[in-house]
Amino acid sequence: MNPTEPDPRPPTVEEAVRRRRATPAFDPARPLPSPLLERLLAAATLAPSSANLQPWRFLVVREAANRRRLRACARNQPKVTQAPVVVIVLGYHHPDRTHLEPMLAMQVASGACTLERAAEARGRAASALRDVRDRALWATRSTMLAAATLMLAAESLGVASAPMEGFDAEAVRREFGVPDDHSVCCLIALGYAAEERPFPGRFGLDEVCYAEHFGRPWEP
Repeated sequence: MNPTEPDPRPPTVEEAVRRRRATPAFDPARPLPSPLLERLLAAATLAPSSANLQPWRFLVVREAANRRRLRACARNQPKVTQAPVVVIVLGYHHPDRTHLEPMLAMQVASGACTLERAAEARGRAASALRDVRDRALWATRSTMLAAATLMLAAESLGVASAPMEGFDAEAVRREFGVPDDHSVCCLIALGYAAEERPFPGRFGLDEVCYAEHFGRPWEP
C-alpha cells in the first residue's frame, strides 16, 4: 500500500483475521513509513486490559545495527534483519503503582467516569491486584491482547507481520536495557512480505470447542 494514495476499502475484522499469516520472509528493500507505523502502534493501545491498566510497552527497533543485535538474541532468524521494524513487546508488572492514578484522572477528564466511579474503580483494582502472585503472568495476559491487536491492525492496513517466540529473553533484556519488572512477551516483525504463504490450516470447532462443560462436544 502506498501511504500517499487513498486507502482502498479496508477489510472487515473477519477478513483481516482470515488472511493474516505469520510472514516467513520480508522484503528488505521496502521500508515501513513512520506515520503508518505510528498508526499501527496506536491501534495496538486500544486493546482491552485488566482494570484498564494497559501494561503493554513497545520497544521499537528500526536501526539496522540494532536489528542485527536483536537477531543474535533471536536464534539468528533472518526475518529480524529483513523486516524494517521489529517490535519487542513487553509486559509491565506494576502499572498499578505508577499509572493507576493517571489512568483514572484521564477517564474523569474525558467524561468516561465520575469521581465517585473512579474511587470505586481504584478500590476494585487495588483489591484485585493485591492477591496476584504472578505479576509476570498477569501482565503477559493483557499484553498479548495488544500484540494480537497490533498484528490485525497491520493486516488491515496492508502490512505483513510475524510474531516470534524463539528468542533468549535474558539476552534481549541485557542488550536493550529492559528492566526486571518488564517481561519480554514476544517479538513482532513488521514490513512487507517477500512471498505469499499458503494458509497452513486450522483445526475445526469440533476439535477445539466444547459446549457447557469440558469434553462435551460442540454442537452448532
